[in-house]
Amino acid sequence: MQSLQRTISPMNSTNFTDPNFLSTSSTTPSTLDVISNEIIDYFDTHREKIPLLITVYLLTIIWILYLILYNSRTQGIIFSYILRRFYFKDASQIKFDSFSISFISGSIMFRNLHYTTGNYVVFVKDGCLVFRYWSKAKANAKAVIRLKIQLYHLDIQFFSPIRSNTVSETTSSNDDLHRGSVAGISTKTEDIQSVNAMKNNEEGAFINRLRSLFPAIEIKVEHGRIFIGHDTIPYGLSIRFNTMNSTFTSQSPSRNLPDIDLMTLIYSLTYRNLRIQFCSNKNYKGSWIEDPPEITIAKSTNDQKVFQVFECSQGELEYEQDVPGKISESLENDQVTSGVFWEIRVKCNKGAKISYGPWADRQRELLWQYFLPTLYEESPITTEPSIGQTRIFKSVRFKLALNCPTILDVYFMNKMKLQKLHVDCPSKGSYFDAILPFSTNPDGFDTSLSINMLETIAQTNLAFTPLLKAENIHINVHIHYPRLWNSLQDWFVDIDAKNPQVYFVFEQKNFFQALINDFGSSIPPDIYSFTPFIYNITLRGEQVEILIPCNQGNWIDCSDGNDGKLIENNYVSLCARSLELKYPLSFVEFCPISTSADLNIQVTDVLARLVIPEINRMYYIVDGLDQHKRFYTPDGVKSQLSLSDTFEKRPGCFECAEVNHINVLVQILLHPSPPVDMNRTDLLYVQQIKSMGNRQTFHPNKLKYDVFNLEIDLGPVNLLLHGLFLKKLWWIKENLFGWDQMFHDIHEPDLIRDKKIIVHDDPLIGMIDENQAFDPRYFRPLMVTLRVALHNITFHLLHHTDIEPSPIGFCERLCVEMTTDLNETRLQVLFLPVNVYVEDTIVRNKSDQHLSTGSLQLSGLIIRGHAMLSHEGLPPERETLEYAWQMEIVLGKVSARLTTIQMEKVLGFVKNFYLQIMEDEYTLIRSPVMDKTKWIEKFKYDVLRFSLDSIDVSLIEIGNAVHAQVAPIRLCMCNMHTHSCNESLTLKVGAIQVRQLLRLYPGSWLEAGSIQIPELRINAKFDCHPPTPISINEQLEFLRRHDQHSQRLHFLYNTKSQQLPTTTTTSNIKRPSSVGLPSNTNIHSCACLGGSPHYYTLVQGEQFFKSSFRLSEQSSFGLSLFEPDVHVIHSHPIFNHKYNWNTYEHTFLSNEQLNDEEIFYPFDFCTQQKQENLNTHENYSHQSVPANLYSLSRSNSVKNIRHKSIAEPKFHKRSSSSIPFDNNE
Repeated sequence: MQSLQRTISPMNSTNFTDPNFLSTSSTTPSTLDVISNEIIDYFDTHREKIPLLITVYLLTIIWILYLILYNSRTQGIIFSYILRRFYFKDASQIKFDSFSISFISGSIMFRNLHYTTGNYVVFVKDGCLVFRYWSKAKANAKAVIRLKIQLYHLDIQFFSPIRSNTVSETTSSNDDLHRGSVAGISTKTEDIQSVNAMKNNEEGAFINRLRSLFPAIEIKVEHGRIFIGHDTIPYGLSIRFNTMNSTFTSQSPSRNLPDIDLMTLIYSLTYRNLRIQFCSNKNYKGSWIEDPPEITIAKSTNDQKVFQVFECSQGELEYEQDVPGKISESLENDQVTSGVFWEIRVKCNKGAKISYGPWADRQRELLWQYFLPTLYEESPITTEPSIGQTRIFKSVRFKLALNCPTILDVYFMNKMKLQKLHVDCPSKGSYFDAILPFSTNPDGFDTSLSINMLETIAQTNLAFTPLLKAENIHINVHIHYPRLWNSLQDWFVDIDAKNPQVYFVFEQKNFFQALINDFGSSIPPDIYSFTPFIYNITLRGEQVEILIPCNQGNWIDCSDGNDGKLIENNYVSLCARSLELKYPLSFVEFCPISTSADLNIQVTDVLARLVIPEINRMYYIVDGLDQHKRFYTPDGVKSQLSLSDTFEKRPGCFECAEVNHINVLVQILLHPSPPVDMNRTDLLYVQQIKSMGNRQTFHPNKLKYDVFNLEIDLGPVNLLLHGLFLKKLWWIKENLFGWDQMFHDIHEPDLIRDKKIIVHDDPLIGMIDENQAFDPRYFRPLMVTLRVALHNITFHLLHHTDIEPSPIGFCERLCVEMTTDLNETRLQVLFLPVNVYVEDTIVRNKSDQHLSTGSLQLSGLIIRGHAMLSHEGLPPERETLEYAWQMEIVLGKVSARLTTIQMEKVLGFVKNFYLQIMEDEYTLIRSPVMDKTKWIEKFKYDVLRFSLDSIDVSLIEIGNAVHAQVAPIRLCMCNMHTHSCNESLTLKVGAIQVRQLLRLYPGSWLEAGSIQIPELRINAKFDCHPPTPISINEQLEFLRRHDQHSQRLHFLYNTKSQQLPTTTTTSNIKRPSSVGLPSNTNIHSCACLGGSPHYYTLVQGEQFFKSSFRLSEQSSFGLSLFEPDVHVIHSHPIFNHKYNWNTYEHTFLSNEQLNDEEIFYPFDFCTQQKQENLNTHENYSHQSVPANLYSLSRSNSVKNIRHKSIAEPKFHKRSSSSIPFDNNE
């Protein structure tokens, strides 16, 4: 202290004579000098208090450090202890790592809040509550926010079941929800009711004070998570978000029912980056874990296995709930019975994506069974509150509004490969709406779900990606649950689609089959958890279009067109004004032996179109026909079908047919195959399965058939005959039901060459799943019966014309019957009489005016086919092999009366039709991936029998005619005909007569010349595949191996040889099919003449070649395949059903412009006597065309008829004149 001195210069020592000294002494001291001098003075004055001052300074520093670093933590410990000691006395635990209060700013801050109960855990890393007590509420203004809550890193975890599996415990836990209901107070005394009323009044007053104090509460959360899971479940549900800004307020009285309910609680929030995920549980203690599908998602935390179910970048949530009031006498009945309003609304405003699949559904089921287990008791009825009691909640409504483009993905696994169904909704306005019950009625309770998707685009991850496009899809699901958990449940699923466009290939069937199999449970069924239910599925569509690729060999251009290249696919487009499908699917029995279901489809106003690209060679031919076509309609001559303007037109679409009504009935009988534990050999059912053998010894005939019965009714039918359209329909048949079911990318050869896809030598490598144990039940055989009826068929023979309409034809009915099973396929196609009318515009005399209309008629046609099938020596994964195909075509009488002009029109149609059918410039071969069955075509036995009873053709002009008759024509072909020639034919043409007639004068005709051939026989062989002994033996061995059990090919086993010596000639033959050809010494007889007791032919033996034998006149002609003693027409209601015919107007010249002249034509169709048929089955020919269907009468045609008694002007049946043959055989 001695060193502290202050230096003072005396005034008297100043030198006033020095000017520099005067200027220096006049300056004032600096501030730092003053402060330092004051400090020195203070220490000089208070020398003894300096230690105390330093101590105070140190304590102040320590106190400040405590306030900054430790005060809030100490308060947190104390506050946590107080709460646990006096408030949370039960199992709940609460802890604050730090806690502080600022009374001036009205804020409470805390850190690391841990709140634990027996059901959930809440953790908040940082939190702040700001009480703005200085804010004043204004009348008629928005609610003032006086309390603001800010939370950072909020984590809530639920790990305890929400309800128990008993009704008593569940009811007691939900007392608060139904407070005041009759079920809750029926056992209470009046004193207890009065006490509860007082408590309710006190609680109501307290709540009103809180509402006045906090009109609105603002809550902000940064980085929040809600986790639902348990240690016994491998995966939990995680809800994450980055930011959440919310406001909680109340409105009094209720804005929904202000006269009844007290107030409305409103909680609204906005969120960012919301993600709902299934993530792995680190604390899982079990051993079974199913890995989720490997999909690309956003960054996952801590390298967890994550499946993201929902994602939204930005959105809103609104929670609205009414506080129930008491029921008074003044309320109406509907207000009393209605529940309290309770609704949750979620809006997605940006970047919404939803993912789901069988794996996610299994995790949802595990969580549901744990947190909401099944109530194994009968649910009590929720009694309606009476007058003076508080209303109850009956349901809660949840609505998800997608106000942004949304993506929906369904992921599933198929043979260890990830498959995806992708749905894109690019437009705003889609939504999901659900109403969940909170009360139980006497019959149970109902849940309603509603889904609406706008501008839906669905795709698969197959090489051919398109699946569905629709303007709007609305799905409504209504579920009725009974009060008892294992009683019958009713599910009503209604799907309405507007303007859907569906693409269909057969591979999509396998795609959805794999999706269903993955959704199906792999756990053996348990009777203790079985619940019966019925699915009532209804699918409706308006302006429906189904596009089926129809390229040859099922080649498909799978490019999307984004690279600028034209897509080369051809489609058959089926457009329908309305479609309705009903499919009740019942599961009412536990592990039934068989179950049945009926599928009903009703379609109205169907338009069939052919869609071909411009690069197709046939495009310009079809386009030329389409632009220059005119045909008859009920409204006159038109150039387009009546439904043409109903559907949207696009380039490359050509109309082909229209049908007013299509009814489809599918009756299904299935044998379920539930999962079983094959290791339980003590079970009889498992022993029965194992007794069927393994993959090498199993045969499908050890199992009963699954049965499909299809009935298809179409009518009336209007066709524009394009050869290309029929050709494409045939390719569709091959692509859907033939060898080419698996489609192939048109770029497949390049992919194979670049090794981007691998082609195995055996296609079974891709069919067999080695990871699955062999289960013979999955290879159950299928039996299908098919009935198709086309009614009132009107067809137009298109040719290039701008003035005259095309020829028109009529057929009353076309009947198709087919049955197929493991052993054979039988087919029968029956055409009732067909009539074709051809008109020209040549000006003729009045008496010859009827020649302007020519006619063609076919009395009947039957096509029968018989495919013999075998599964001998084939693995179960292979389809049944077809080792023989036998077909028979039987035509009745073909009649025609035409002029040369009319013949030219018919030939023009035939030329275009043949060109479109036979055009093969762009023939596509079968893909090398599936062309593994070519050897079957070489060994398979093929036989064809063709019969035409008679041909009666008249070519007429004014004053002359050519008349030709041929009867009958018989043809047999097979590929095991003789020893020296496998492929050959036998053709027999009966009597042939051609006459030239000239008119000398009216009423008199001269036969100017004639040609008559009594009989013509032709035997021919084909050397395209010359036989060798080795090939013949291989074919015989192949046929005998597959036919040995049934022995349907009799010529392989017949010991009585019908063969002829090598030197046999036509003079001593008994078998016309082997005329002039040496017989096969190894084959006793082929099947050209029948002889087999099995179905496929109408005639057995050599009677087939008799000239006097008419197959169409036999009693067996037209008998049903399923009922051999009944005609097809009477065998089933769909064949017997009739539609009304339309009336078509014809074109004609005015009679005043024509000269009248009496002329008789010997084969005028209008003057021929109507033939009476004695056989009952021939009576259907008179029903083919009604009398007033096609008005072709001429004014003077009656005058030209010699036999007036048989003339009926109003009944113009088109039948040919019959010229009898003199030869009898």
